[in-house]
Amino acid sequence: MKKRLLSMMLAVMCIMGLFTACGNAEDTIDEGGEKASDEKPEKMVILMSSEGTAPMEHAVKTFEEETGIKIELISEAYDNMHNKIMTMVAGGSQLDIISLDTVWPAEFADSDLILPLDEYIEDGFAKQFVDIAWEQLRFDGKQYGIPTGNDAKWLFYNKEKLKMAGYKEPPKTWEELGEMSQKMVKEGLVKYGMALGASQAEGLTCDYTAILYGFGGQYRENDAEASGAWQLDSDRAVAAMTWLQESMKNGVIDPASTTYTDRNVMNTFMAGDVAFVTGWSSYWTTTNSEEESAIAGKVGMTMLPGSGNAVSGSVAGGGGFAVARTTASEKYAVDFLKLLCEEEVQKDFLQGVSQMPTIKALYEDQELTEEYPILDMAFPQYEYAHFRPIVVQYQEWSTMLQASIHKVLANGEEPRAVLEGLQDSVTEKIKN
Repeated sequence: MKKRLLSMMLAVMCIMGLFTACGNAEDTIDEGGEKASDEKPEKMVILMSSEGTAPMEHAVKTFEEETGIKIELISEAYDNMHNKIMTMVAGGSQLDIISLDTVWPAEFADSDLILPLDEYIEDGFAKQFVDIAWEQLRFDGKQYGIPTGNDAKWLFYNKEKLKMAGYKEPPKTWEELGEMSQKMVKEGLVKYGMALGASQAEGLTCDYTAILYGFGGQYRENDAEASGAWQLDSDRAVAAMTWLQESMKNGVIDPASTTYTDRNVMNTFMAGDVAFVTGWSSYWTTTNSEEESAIAGKVGMTMLPGSGNAVSGSVAGGGGFAVARTTASEKYAVDFLKLLCEEEVQKDFLQGVSQMPTIKALYEDQELTEEYPILDMAFPQYEYAHFRPIVVQYQEWSTMLQASIHKVLANGEEPRAVLEGLQDSVTEKIKN
């Protein structure tokens, strides 16, 4: 229904002459045999998250100098990005390039907001990327984005607290993390072992994904192909949820976690109140900042724990950029996306906002890894990072999952019963 409504809105605006970029988005052929959408535009418009605008400005300047095309850069807080994209495209504004979170390709492609890029991608182009970075921007067999930021969640830990408790290395399993936490709490080294961003928001879905896969569970029969029956109430899923519930009760996890986001949860870690926290790569800079963190220089970062059924489990993050349906030029928009994949540009983002590269070669650059030790710490986790479900109804699915987790963590409901209810609801309501 949403796709039909959006298509109708776009069609009406094209007819009325309000949708100025619509004609350029069609695959019409001019007298020279080229698509009209391949013609060089005077201007392109980029909408992106405000968190990365500084290094993006360097790339914009380079592109403007090389092509003569003027770039208008619009930045928006991440939490507003999804609705901003929908509004601008439906409103007929020229929009050429948009930030593409890892959970948006299916919805945006189904709603005809973004264009497939396959015809502009040369054979072998994808091989330069970390596999999971490339694959998570695919939907229905087509590539809808080019990855520019590679992320996952890692375990951040307080090296000083672990050493004081007699530990030489961080935990390898969630069970071991629980045992270490209880020992440190008992000895008065921390208030709680760990804190999570467990408020009803997307961060909770991310943390649960990491823990679920760490216990050897998965969301569907075939997650890689986004297909098969849902497995939300499997024995391993129940084990993961049960561990979370018990950890909230026994002091391993701060009970106030149900009020934390996956951003402000870092405050309790940086204050030294907990020994462990899950976090994105960008938190490395913050936690080691003497201006912001009381534990600067005492922070370790490693793979998230696993269990007897899995070495580790994490959630894929990051994302990239896509070409909007309202673009003035598909070709030049893709050219700009390819510029963002150049090694020097990705180094700018690494230096500016601790954005992990998507290009594999940068993790093998000895000079770069010496300057940024986080690269060596980060890379092993990608092998054990997993997608959130690739479904058109992702927002609805994630909201359902978050509500179910809160029934267990905040209301004390029985994990298996809650997950069985979630399994039934998702099977009925989520159609792809």
